[in-house]
Amino acid sequence: MKHNPRPLPPLKALKCFEAAARLRSLTRAAEELYVTQGAISQQVKLLEEYLDTQLFIRKPRKLELTDAARAYLPVLVEAFNILQSGTNELFGSDHRALLTVKCGSSFLQRWLMPRLTSFYEQHPGIRLRLMSAVWPSQDEVEEADIEISNGYGNWSGMQVERMTREHLVVVGSPGFLERFPVDEDAMKILQVPLITIIGEKENWQQWFRQQGLANLMPMPVLECDTSTAAFDAACNGIGLLLARSFNLKPLIDEGKLVQAHPFTLKASGAHYLVLPNKPPSPKVIAFRDWLQATLEREEQYIRR
Repeated sequence: MKHNPRPLPPLKALKCFEAAARLRSLTRAAEELYVTQGAISQQVKLLEEYLDTQLFIRKPRKLELTDAARAYLPVLVEAFNILQSGTNELFGSDHRALLTVKCGSSFLQRWLMPRLTSFYEQHPGIRLRLMSAVWPSQDEVEEADIEISNGYGNWSGMQVERMTREHLVVVGSPGFLERFPVDEDAMKILQVPLITIIGEKENWQQWFRQQGLANLMPMPVLECDTSTAAFDAACNGIGLLLARSFNLKPLIDEGKLVQAHPFTLKASGAHYLVLPNKPPSPKVIAFRDWLQATLEREEQYIRR
């Protein structure tokens, strides 16, 4: 038998409960909503009667939430946040389109941020919300209009465009290489502290194998789950890093890192543009076109 959905409780009662539960105080909720404490109490009681569920355990100088209230609170907080955000975006004083971009912290800090001025100059009608991510989305792009992911292109159910073709380079800080000169001798590299990035398919073992040193299992002194942390560690002289070439250029140009060995290893991973499997909106098209044109101008964009 099909049941009709129950009508929502009164919005005023929901808002009073959300404020009181979030602040754990009827008094503070009344101050936030510019009503009396009695009005907050009355609305909460109305909601309890509507839901036929006790929401608060009232104690002297303390407001305690029941299990039902603790479960209901995050639902209301999220709902009111979405409502507030949508209202501001559609009817606020700033009518520019909001584009949410999700990407890794290294790409955000080392590539995207220095070039954003160019995007704003070309598209003054778009606002950006940037979200950093350690690991790329695997099932679907959530919380964002567009995602720039560092991976291997194996995203199903989404539109995926490869942006870069990369190789792995052995780099270290100038100070580190003064303490541990390695020249072009792979055996010397095997004897110094090494840094690795978790999740990379190409690693130190493969690099040494390509140098004719098979069956070696080098044990890095430091493993990092982000390339940002690994770059910082290498810049601070902790060890040599086998790093993707894409984000290295600024650090090499600034003299913070130098290439420690001439041999490079082709990377199977790359930076990808990942879009939900639906027609892109004008703001998404604008950002994608700007991104591709910028990479192409720098001879880093790879057409599919």
